[in-house]
Amino acid sequence: MTFRMKKKMLGGLAAAAALIATVSGCGTASSASPSRSTAGAAAASSKPIKVALIPKEIGIPYFTGADQGAQAVASKLHIQLTYNGPTQASAADQVSMINSYVAQGYNVIAVSANDPTSLAPALESAMRRGVKVITWDSDVIPSARQFFVDQATAQGIGTTLVQITSQHFKNQKNVEVGILSSTPTNPNQNSWIAVMKQAIQKQYKNLRIVTIQYDQEQPDVGLTAAENMLRAYPQMKAIISPDSVGVPAAAEAVEKLGLKGRVFVTGLADPIQMKQYVNDGTVQEFVLWDVPKLGALTMYVARAAADGTMPVNGTFKCALGTFKVQNRVVLLGNPTIFTKANINSSNY
Repeated sequence: MTFRMKKKMLGGLAAAAALIATVSGCGTASSASPSRSTAGAAAASSKPIKVALIPKEIGIPYFTGADQGAQAVASKLHIQLTYNGPTQASAADQVSMINSYVAQGYNVIAVSANDPTSLAPALESAMRRGVKVITWDSDVIPSARQFFVDQATAQGIGTTLVQITSQHFKNQKNVEVGILSSTPTNPNQNSWIAVMKQAIQKQYKNLRIVTIQYDQEQPDVGLTAAENMLRAYPQMKAIISPDSVGVPAAAEAVEKLGLKGRVFVTGLADPIQMKQYVNDGTVQEFVLWDVPKLGALTMYVARAAADGTMPVNGTFKCALGTFKVQNRVVLLGNPTIFTKANINSSNY
């Protein structure tokens, strides 16, 4: 199996989706709004609404996994869900889709932004027309949305990535590291890279970032970029990719160039894509969160936003659990470190 199989659907998500689909109903508690009982929230949620879930790009298992989680709970929440996105990571294509769904009378737009500012005019226009706007996975400027469903804090993600890399080279100094990100304007990855740089400067001083390259969220582009990095920097000992496309691309490049065991690869990736590379020893550990749960939580937030029950601050309670809300940002939770010990039990 090679990483070029990115369009393969995540059939293994069925069990997780079925589990999520057994739960429904939510309530809120907030310092900015009165508490509501679960029964009251459920009654308010009976009116059908139309929600557009827009990923950065379709055909990527990460976003397919989020869709699986969203689809599993949508009907329970009386949501008519449409999942669609660009065929390549394009902010302009997302803008066209946003405008189209607003014109079609959708109640909620939920988008993982390819750019934090380019989408803002279309999203602000949608809000003026009464459409609720949510971002998930990747945010826009705060004025362009009502809520952001954040998978984990930038601090937690960026620090974890350099921590596990630094620990791997704990007895070495001046370890050259390459970063393989998605696009230069990706808001999430830019914030994670900024945290990585700060963490290296303050604490993990045995690491040194020598280059940052981009895969444009395309496997073949990522493979070429990783190969070029490794050839241009023959002393490079690690590649960190805060992108689900970049990690398997880097792992494939390491295998192709015969550098298995000599170059440490880590980052954010889908477990189902990484099983081969973890089990054969090319990758020792990488990081991610529960992607189907992220999609499901986005639907609960969409429902509450449409009903006017979503808190600005405090906690948001639903069948998935209790989630912290701060300044309209809903936090899914902490990332998980995947190794040989847990990779084979993860099917997303």
